Amino acid sequence: MTDTVRFVVAKGKTTLDSWAVAVDDSVTALSELPTEPDVVFTLTETDGAALREGTYDLSVGFMRGTAKMAGDFGALLRVLPRLRALQVS
Repeated sequence: MTDTVRFVVAKGKTTLDSWAVAVDDSVTALSELPTEPDVVFTLTETDGAALREGTYDLSVGFMRGTAKMAGDFGALLRVLPRLRALQVS
């Protein structure tokens, strides 16, 4: 099963950056953003930059409430372990 995850970096209600990945046995960057991803994470500028550098543990951010999540909670449980310390180029 492949799940899609969209990351949104926002300041207030303004979207500054957005990217998406497909998660199955591996994590693959998507060239086009899905209109209906399974999971959407919203991050601050600082956390978004740390995620891109591979120094942000998404599961810790989710538990602390600094990474906001919307979407299918079942998909979240499937993808969260694979997205730990994700590095996005």
